[in-house]
Amino acid sequence: MAMRQSCLRWCVALLVTGLVLGAVVCPAAAKKASRQQWQQPARVVADLGLKSGMRVADIGCGRGFFTFHLAKAVGKEGKVYATEISKKAIKSVADRVKRDKLTNIEPIISEPANTKLASESVDAAVVCLVLHHVSKKLRAPLTKDIARAIRPGGYMYILDWRVDADIKHDKDRRIPRDGLIKFATDAGLTLDAEFHYLKKQVFLRLRKPTKPK
Repeated sequence: MAMRQSCLRWCVALLVTGLVLGAVVCPAAAKKASRQQWQQPARVVADLGLKSGMRVADIGCGRGFFTFHLAKAVGKEGKVYATEISKKAIKSVADRVKRDKLTNIEPIISEPANTKLASESVDAAVVCLVLHHVSKKLRAPLTKDIARAIRPGGYMYILDWRVDADIKHDKDRRIPRDGLIKFATDAGLTLDAEFHYLKKQVFLRLRKPTKPK
């Protein structure tokens, strides 16, 4: 009888421990899973039209949400320049690059309006959830610096919050769609396409004109 009670107490303790751990772990996991759902990274990357050997910049890459998807898309012969002003975030990317022995990702510590990329060095630049974080006076200079780094005929992809996005944060920093387009057109780019399937984000493709022959 005593053994049964002991086993019962042990099982209850395990159950309670599991519930506590679940309460601690699940919110973060749920948050991560949630972005995977609404951001649709596989579909977004497919719509970038990247090919093996291309060079692409992940501007304000954070901890690399898109970086590693992009690296897979351009293959071993391509290159992803992951730029980020946060040393802590870029270290997270660099640590994974080292751990996974990836040779096609180059982490770069950038500045608020300076990507540290060479002129006309990339085929495309992805700017996802970045511009609304940038101070208003630096949004145009940053966009122009990104455009400078794109080769003629290349593309800038801007993904940023819709002004009516059903989320609680960044409400006072959201940039209207036309404002995002103006930053790009003032940088010499032309709106080339727009994708409408992301409920929370505007998704724009802007092309840099080719040089006259």
